[in-house]
Amino acid sequence: MRTLKAVVASATALGSLLFASRNAAAAPMSTSPEQAYDLGEIPSARAVGMGGALNALGVSTSSLYLNPANMPLARVYHFETLAAYVPEASRQTYGLAVADSMTGKLAGGAAATWSLLDPSGIHRTWTDIRAAFGFPLGDHLALGAAARWLRVEQDASAGPFGASPASSGTANAPIFNAITFDAGATVSIGDGFRMAAVGHNLTFTNTALAPTTAAAGVGYSAQVFAIEADGLLDFTTWGNTRGRIMGGGELFLADHYAIRAGWRYDGGTKLNTPSLGFGYIDPHWSVEVGVRRDIEAAHGSTLAVLSLRYFYDPNASTSPADQLGGF
Repeated sequence: MRTLKAVVASATALGSLLFASRNAAAAPMSTSPEQAYDLGEIPSARAVGMGGALNALGVSTSSLYLNPANMPLARVYHFETLAAYVPEASRQTYGLAVADSMTGKLAGGAAATWSLLDPSGIHRTWTDIRAAFGFPLGDHLALGAAARWLRVEQDASAGPFGASPASSGTANAPIFNAITFDAGATVSIGDGFRMAAVGHNLTFTNTALAPTTAAAGVGYSAQVFAIEADGLLDFTTWGNTRGRIMGGGELFLADHYAIRAGWRYDGGTKLNTPSLGFGYIDPHWSVEVGVRRDIEAAHGSTLAVLSLRYFYDPNASTSPADQLGGF
């Protein structure tokens, strides 16, 4: 009965998210394209709740988006569906993912997402499909890589001077369509302490649609809590290198409840963004929510993401804490 109630509540929340996105579709975007696109990152409920600081401790499906080297650091077989919404940009993201580090020493996973922003303006849509793997080298080092196919389309008549490839795109072709890749490394030191480094879009596409970035993180997890601090450098979006600083923490209570909080400062958009998250984790499934809101901004935005995950455990030996991979 408790499982049924949680599923019904999650379905209701997802329905509300879709209803809100449909009603807001006609409203003009009140943020900049760079702020709305947010480097093209796929929002993960756990990462959003922790301010984006999950490059060192983030395992399971979140490692597909952040650091593939973390995939073998937890023995999981997870399936995920997610939905995210930004009302100020009418941005919507929907995705599916699977991560398997249980059936072999080589961990692997795949994810597919579709996103839309500003449907009444630039009407940008993008499809992100990626496959990743990670491999442990001994007990203290793991390496990982991910291949990513990104296709971005945008209305050709949305530019300020009408239909123009220079101002908005092309009518019958995507404005970006290419394969790029990420690579990362994670070092485990002692019990619960990790350091990580990862690079994204390492084909150096020279476009803000797939910006080349480098991130590093330091995290520590104990039996009932985790904490991490990350930094990121964006070499592409702004014409010169800009940075992000991210930090967050997580408490795991009563063997089922995860409570998260974080903060992000983005040097590109000059925004401070606090965040909160909550998750209910069962041995076989989880429901997780992450929300962040820009503060002290003339055109701040809010992001909400809902994640539903199913945990396949053939041996029925994994506890809820183990499913998070950090406790």
